[in-house]
Amino acid sequence: MSDKNQRQATLVHAMTVAMLVTGVSIAGPAGAETTWSLFTPFSTNDKPTQIYRAFADDVAEATDGDLVIDVYSSGELPYKNTDVLKALATNQVQIADLALGPVAGDVPELTVFGLPFLCTSTDGFYKAIDAAMPTFNERLQSKFKVHALAGWTMPPQQIWLRDSVSEIGELEGKKIRTWNKMQVEMLDLLGASGVAITPAEVIPALQRGVVDGAITAVIPAYDWKFYEVVDAGYMLNFTMTDQLIAVNDGAFDSLLPETQQALVETAEAWQVKFKDAIDVAAGKAAENLEAEGMTLIAPTEADFATAREATKPLWQDWADANGEVGAKLLQDVRAACSG
Repeated sequence: MSDKNQRQATLVHAMTVAMLVTGVSIAGPAGAETTWSLFTPFSTNDKPTQIYRAFADDVAEATDGDLVIDVYSSGELPYKNTDVLKALATNQVQIADLALGPVAGDVPELTVFGLPFLCTSTDGFYKAIDAAMPTFNERLQSKFKVHALAGWTMPPQQIWLRDSVSEIGELEGKKIRTWNKMQVEMLDLLGASGVAITPAEVIPALQRGVVDGAITAVIPAYDWKFYEVVDAGYMLNFTMTDQLIAVNDGAFDSLLPETQQALVETAEAWQVKFKDAIDVAAGKAAENLEAEGMTLIAPTEADFATAREATKPLWQDWADANGEVGAKLLQDVRAACSG
């Protein structure tokens, strides 16, 4: 090999190593493999992480190996759920499990699904996410150069309590772990108080009685062994989480057109697969919690109506604070969830 060719080969090798170290995808000619990093803030053995691994396998198959997605869970990369949007926008990861609630500080105008008792069923959510997606993507792309390929949800959020309650009024005075501002405001209107605690601190806080309860869905309630520290779940179904399969625009644009299409189609198919898998997992988690001795309490229609009416002012307050985007999302999601 000539000196010139040797220098060129050395330069190419150095550039390749640098790109791999910094996490930049290497796009090449047709048939060349591109590797992306996908981050989800769920833990390694949590059900959503398992589903994302299966999604990644499907993407590799659909693209004939042109796009390989490595899935990283909580603790495997130095990000929290509040960091996901920024990590995605800066191409530290190319695809992510993006929940809008935890990044409310960056996109407060998109947190419509956090409004209590606005959308309270899985079926309603999947109608509403399709209605909301164009607005979500318009804002995500203009502000962060990020867009969502699909959306999914965990089961409805519930209140898990050390001591059982029989009616909505018995929440008064209780301290309950929350994970977003809207939940704090909801609890205030119901006579309780919200306490911000990281996921790792939830079980110890419940054990020590630092809090009387915690908000989460039925699947993590079982995965995190809530049955060891609480007696009951008050199944209010007060809100759905909005999880987006989101990608960095630049990374997406660098893919071959046929790879882009295969990725988009696979993500759309997995919106349905997420729903089916989560529904099955939620049913099993509820059965397991009851088998472990927990009581799952269904509120009466009157108690549900009382809670909904008490917190309904939050809807318009949120829309007023978030201008035209907030007003449109409230209108679109409310219509879809109730339709």
